[in-house]
Amino acid sequence: MKIKMILIITSLLIAVHYSLTTPCLAQQITLSLDPPIVQTHIRPGKSILVAYTVENSGDPTPLQFLIRPFTPQGQEGALSVGDTLEGPILFSLENTDVAFEKPFFFKSDEKRQAVVKIQIPEGVPEGDYYYILLAETVPSFSVGGQTTSIASAAVGSPLLINVTQTGITEAKGTIAEFSIKPTYTFTFGKRIFRIVDTGIPLPLVFSIRNAGNTLIDPQGTIKVRAGKKTTSYDILPQHILSNSQRIVKINPPQTDVPSNQTAHLSGLQLGKNTITASVSFGENTPTLLAQTDCIGIPIRLFTLSFVVLVLCGGVVVFASKHKPLKEE
Repeated sequence: MKIKMILIITSLLIAVHYSLTTPCLAQQITLSLDPPIVQTHIRPGKSILVAYTVENSGDPTPLQFLIRPFTPQGQEGALSVGDTLEGPILFSLENTDVAFEKPFFFKSDEKRQAVVKIQIPEGVPEGDYYYILLAETVPSFSVGGQTTSIASAAVGSPLLINVTQTGITEAKGTIAEFSIKPTYTFTFGKRIFRIVDTGIPLPLVFSIRNAGNTLIDPQGTIKVRAGKKTTSYDILPQHILSNSQRIVKINPPQTDVPSNQTAHLSGLQLGKNTITASVSFGENTPTLLAQTDCIGIPIRLFTLSFVVLVLCGGVVVFASKHKPLKEE
């Protein structure tokens, strides 16, 4: 009797719970924005139009377009996006049915174009200005008495604007760091010896500093020379924004390399390995050079060989001590 009463009470509580709960519908948000990045040169007093296309491959959702300034953060390609639109450059949407920061209902499998007008007033100082166009979902809303929960999501397209009267930009790039992470390091006199294990890929860090007011695009190679053998790696083309520092990557990129490293160099040889980098920033710019070296030793192989020898020696000693005596 008690068990039956408990089951009845439990059933009533479950029924009350579901009758008082408003159903919540999960949303799948899949947005894409084209072009993924825009780079342009504009003279003061001029304006241009840039057409963006946003596509919704997920569920229906309210959406809005935003323009925000951004600044590079750290040296791994991160961006810090501002909360409000600031700066001397003027933006407007030329669409008749869409305006900045005005939500509209975006259906599934729909495409919507945003035609952005960029205007540079007279007197704007020459240099780079960085913004990002965002297509951003709007928080939850109510439809037919049901609460539709929409996760916050946004896609963005960086807008790199160079304000210039002549179209000529000055590259002021320097090598900020060119270093390896050896297995062991020791100093003898005034010399530093870097010991690396030839059986393990060697982490390399190569970062470039842009001290100018316009972005630069480094191009060059990294070479590993050991004896008569030379292995070359091309630098991956990438933007380094004004007054920032960034770690460059090799081309093709290595997927297993963390963001704070350039590459993992493999195939190092026994003995001295010399690692060099040469980089420039376009036509009529000087080539910058950097170099470091290391001594390659098959440490793992030596360690394994030593362990095998010790084990073999131990077996021989053990066998000799327990050798059976001959009967007389």
